[in-house]
Amino acid sequence: MKIIESNLLRRIIFLCSIFCILPLAGCSSDSSSFSYNATVAEGRAAANDALKNTGASSISLAFIDGKGLVWAETFGYADKASKTLPTVDIMYPICSMSKMVATIAAMKLVDQKLVSLNAPLADYIPAFSMLSPEYTQITIKMLLNHSSGFPGVDYRNAATYSPLPFSYSAQVLETLKTQRLKHSPGYLSVYCNEGFTLVDQLVPAVTGKSYVQFVQDEILTPLGMNHSRFPLDYFPDGSFAKRHDGNTPLPQLFVNDFASGGLYSTPTDMAKIAMMLIGGGKLGDVRILSEASVAAMGVDQTVATFNPVKSNEWSYGLGWDTVRQPGLDAVWVIGWLKTGDYQGLGTVIAVAPAEKLAVIVMGASGTFSSGSATIVAERILLKALAEKGRIAAMPARLTPTPRAEKTPTDEFLNSVSGYYARNDIFMRVQRQGSFLNIAYHDTSTNGWEDMMPGLKLRDDDRFSSDADPSQSVSFKTADGRQYLVIRSLGGYSHYQDDLIYGQQVAAGGALPVAWSSRVGKKWVVTNDHPESFKWDLPLMQLYAVDNLLFAMTGGLQMVNPFFSDARASMMLMIPQKFGKELDDVVIETRAGKEWIRFGSYLYRPEETIPALSNGMVSIGAEGLAEWRSLDATGITKTVTITPSVAGGRWKIYDSTFKQIERGEGTKAVMLSGGKYYFLFHNTANVNST
Repeated sequence: MKIIESNLLRRIIFLCSIFCILPLAGCSSDSSSFSYNATVAEGRAAANDALKNTGASSISLAFIDGKGLVWAETFGYADKASKTLPTVDIMYPICSMSKMVATIAAMKLVDQKLVSLNAPLADYIPAFSMLSPEYTQITIKMLLNHSSGFPGVDYRNAATYSPLPFSYSAQVLETLKTQRLKHSPGYLSVYCNEGFTLVDQLVPAVTGKSYVQFVQDEILTPLGMNHSRFPLDYFPDGSFAKRHDGNTPLPQLFVNDFASGGLYSTPTDMAKIAMMLIGGGKLGDVRILSEASVAAMGVDQTVATFNPVKSNEWSYGLGWDTVRQPGLDAVWVIGWLKTGDYQGLGTVIAVAPAEKLAVIVMGASGTFSSGSATIVAERILLKALAEKGRIAAMPARLTPTPRAEKTPTDEFLNSVSGYYARNDIFMRVQRQGSFLNIAYHDTSTNGWEDMMPGLKLRDDDRFSSDADPSQSVSFKTADGRQYLVIRSLGGYSHYQDDLIYGQQVAAGGALPVAWSSRVGKKWVVTNDHPESFKWDLPLMQLYAVDNLLFAMTGGLQMVNPFFSDARASMMLMIPQKFGKELDDVVIETRAGKEWIRFGSYLYRPEETIPALSNGMVSIGAEGLAEWRSLDATGITKTVTITPSVAGGRWKIYDSTFKQIERGEGTKAVMLSGGKYYFLFHNTANVNST
């Protein structure tokens, strides 16, 4: 009986989602005259496949053509614990899809002649500065096309479970004053949050309005996007889809980088953005952007920058991840696409502007990601193109088979062998006779694990294995650097695309003594929000392999130890994706001890952590979290923690800095059999017996 009732309720909600959605603002209430029956069937199958394959708790989507909303539907549960079914008005954190809204806001400023795309950012924000003098060359356009040269993402305070009481974008502006550029402005385009983050500072600088208010007044309200908002406070329960850990709902996520990733919205609301862009900046009688601004957003920005191997997936427009979406490009259709990801969230907006079609997909939980959403979007768009006769049929998925072999020269094999690095992985290309083997470095074993073994040169001058011919490898030399390029299946698997995966690296000599003496030591973070994911991995170490130096904070980022004894610098120059999120390692001396500044994170050396003693643990004037150690080897200790404020927060880690408990308020904990570390976010009284 419960199953029948559940299915009936789902059916009612589905019928409401099809027939009861209000028309898009400014559009006729008439739906498309074309039925799209096969397209809807394909979309449902794709969404259900994604639920099954990823374990997503819910998926919501919308499909439009030039006449308005064709179809919107939800799948799964908005809240698995209460078995709450989602509706089309349930909001999702749209993550980096928010960059499209920031881009529209910036282009609105251009249309209003408040800024010029090619003018320096510093002309509008006098407080903006960096250590690299070339920062004055960064233009508004470079913020939007990922070519500014800003270093790594400032993850500190970026995501919390409660409202942030200060401006995250102002924090980023201050952090940039202490940082260098990783490349000359405009030299290459590589994914960069900070460019969009600074739109949050640009808007009030030239309008006097906050970014949030400007977006509301100039974009959301005119378009009738009544289910889109920034997380300035807690949302009513049931108004947003929850992420889940298994079957347990997680609390509301606050992405505090509003311009780069903070907006909550729905597919039907974002469909209005898509309709406006398809309409050349206009939706009904409402004009948001000029036709020239929409056209400028759709221009491939990578053709005029350093980009030695074309990747359709990363052919940046202004705001767009790509203006040559490879799934559509494979059938000779122009496609614009923007994705969004955060832990357990994936979103995508895909637009075929000339065909006047668009799909928006949002999902939560499990392994659902923007990649999952993109597959759903591609299947819907491809089926719509086929159903309308624009293409002959849905393209078939590729099933590559091994190509004919050819014999590589010794000179070539030797030239491509060696070490390669990207932003978070260290790799080795090793010659094995006439084959190549690619492995990645595993820090847990201090050894190498196979990544792509048994690669043979083929008649297309690419290396691939017999076991997996769907992936192939080539090498490209440009501007004095050699790159590893991987070609693989993408999206719906009806196409292959190239991606620059790593840069060849070699040691410049023996590690300087100042840096070799730091290898293997441990540092722990002190200055993030109590709710940050950073506390799950608080440890930082310096790591070395064959005189190559790495910052290890989960992944491996290679740094140059020859810059100075106090600063090991960023050194990779990789366009597209894997040159992102790089930082210098900076040594700061405090009370005679070496602390590390990595991005805006401040790490203290483990050796300076005091032993836990009875009495008050006080948070100092800087507000840094306080660490204490406890040796319970061979004994049992009972530690009572009494924060000085209600709900004061603390965490406990084992000897490897694996978090074993977190809490709020007073609690007594029993520990035995080893060394432990206590972390205090608030002043607390401690009693150990």
